[in-house]
Amino acid sequence: MKVSRLTLKHFRNYTDLALDCAPGRNIILGKNGQGKTNLLEALYFLSHTKSNRSGSDRELIQFTSSQTLIAAEILPTHYDGTLTLQASLSIADGSSEGQGRLQTKFKINGAPAKQRSAVLGYIPTVGFFLSDLQLLRGTPEDRRKWLDAAATQYDKRHLSYATEYHRIRTQKSRLLKNDPAQISIEHLTVWNQQLAKAGAQLMASRMQYLSAAEHPAMATYAELSGAGETLSLAYQSAVEARDTIEVSQLEEALNALLLERQNEELRRGTCLVGPHRDDIAFFLNEKNAAAYGSQGQQRSIVLALKLTELQLLKTKLGESPVLLLDDVMAELDPDRQGYLLDHLSPEGQVFLSTTHLDATLNGLLGKDTCVFEVQAGNVTAQSIGKVAHL
Repeated sequence: MKVSRLTLKHFRNYTDLALDCAPGRNIILGKNGQGKTNLLEALYFLSHTKSNRSGSDRELIQFTSSQTLIAAEILPTHYDGTLTLQASLSIADGSSEGQGRLQTKFKINGAPAKQRSAVLGYIPTVGFFLSDLQLLRGTPEDRRKWLDAAATQYDKRHLSYATEYHRIRTQKSRLLKNDPAQISIEHLTVWNQQLAKAGAQLMASRMQYLSAAEHPAMATYAELSGAGETLSLAYQSAVEARDTIEVSQLEEALNALLLERQNEELRRGTCLVGPHRDDIAFFLNEKNAAAYGSQGQQRSIVLALKLTELQLLKTKLGESPVLLLDDVMAELDPDRQGYLLDHLSPEGQVFLSTTHLDATLNGLLGKDTCVFEVQAGNVTAQSIGKVAHL
């Protein structure tokens, strides 16, 4: 699968853009703040049906507009012809002030997708963004987002698990905002039972992905570090049954914990139990890498995780997913840069943003390469010969 063209209308700082993409390497060159990351975000959005940077689709719409369009023409490996994937976002009342109800719709070859999960798999991507380098020292929410995004790419059912859990938790949260004296315990019990069922499925799916990723990530980290350190991953939860991926056992444990903390939830008016409060821990030789690992060790762990995502998807799909690299090369030392580039699949498509081309990146340039210069939302294709000497 290759992205042959990306079209944007009123997306972030792009008013009207049509970008013809190379089947191999696409280098996006420009100073900071010009819109390089926005191009990668658009591809990520079509791939995951959500942004990697924003929790609200509304923020993707250009400030002076009430609607936006993101579209990609795709050349599938096992399909004769071109597929078109499209996302349109619009504010219902036509306001450009960010008010009004937001509608997000997806189309596949012009036909409306009934739900977001139907879009998954058309543009499988692995994204490596600057924010990912802070994964270990970030918040539990950052790590949950990483895990949910990776698990969704690996198993598209994960999106429906996460969506259903979010819907139930939102409804329960609204109930808990009421005066505790006015809340029916029977009503709360119904929501708790639904939350335990959906939460158990979400937890199991997360842990299944971590289980699949742990050994390849461990092997990749060992190659990267060469220091004989052993990497391990752990799913952390208040649920006692967190070491099993049996949904029924997780549901039973969640129900027990919800009952135990029911009065506290009523008193505090918020959901205190569930996978929305879980975390993922990374250990080097059984020591928490977030607390004791050096910056270099932590970055090697993140790089190992991203290359593992790439490896798992390639094995499952039978072809390389699209790799999105957003300015991360400048933050990696030469050894890690070299390791990453050496492990890029020669037949895979890459979109890489950078502020400049150095000797290492010049090695990516070839006949299947396009170089684009970005300035304030305007994109210009550059000849390889010219750019290689910048």
